[in-house]
Amino acid sequence: MTKRHFDFRLYARKFLYFATILASLILIADITIVDLPNIQKNLDVEPTRLQFWICIYFIIDFILLMLIAEDKMAYFKKYFILLPLSIPYSNLLAYYSIDLTSEAVYFLKFIPIFRGVFALILLINLVISNRITGLFIAYLSIFISITYIQTLVFFLTESPVNPEVKNYYDVLWWASMTVTTLGSNIIPVTSIGKVSTAIVAITGITIFPIFTVYITTMIQDWKTKEKEQAKMAVLLAKGGSDQSAIATATATPPTPSTPSQ
Repeated sequence: MTKRHFDFRLYARKFLYFATILASLILIADITIVDLPNIQKNLDVEPTRLQFWICIYFIIDFILLMLIAEDKMAYFKKYFILLPLSIPYSNLLAYYSIDLTSEAVYFLKFIPIFRGVFALILLINLVISNRITGLFIAYLSIFISITYIQTLVFFLTESPVNPEVKNYYDVLWWASMTVTTLGSNIIPVTSIGKVSTAIVAITGITIFPIFTVYITTMIQDWKTKEKEQAKMAVLLAKGGSDQSAIATATATPPTPSTPSQ
């Protein structure tokens, strides 16, 4: 019996990617629970320790992944973009007393979410062997993350000035109607809100054809496999009958009995 080779790098990457996804989900929950009510009450930004330590973990995660990579310089060049996505900008601005508009600081707080999306895409490439399924899940992850970010941006810019945006649930309704290109009754009044509407609509127009192509491809593959299995069953049945005929033809005939005298 052959022993399986334990690939430490592969398992370490899977663990780190999974931990990054978990940290990103915690970050999303923190933004949704803490920041969204604060946006509606007032726009004063209060950096949280949780977001700071999650960003610190993202930086440590990048360093660890680079250390276990076979070609460290190639990894650094390929994934350098992950570092700017891992910096706790709002905490640094508060620490050094750098004044920016509240909207700009909130935008900076949303950036680390994309770090988790990158980790999810990389984990998909490692775990899922079917390339089409992996590509579809990657597109779906990007679609969800872009839509979520745009709901935060839309709520941040529209809720203070747009009477139709009373709470975050109104923004979710706006996003669901816009992404399906049906159109929403909530009309943006700010320039950033209009840009967010266009981005969500374009994202929906892009993802739904991909979803249709994926379903069609999976059905075609399923039918092809069924045909191949049926063809193989016919060949096996035909081969079995041929072998039975050959065995019957080559069998030794019984010795005739001699008549008694």
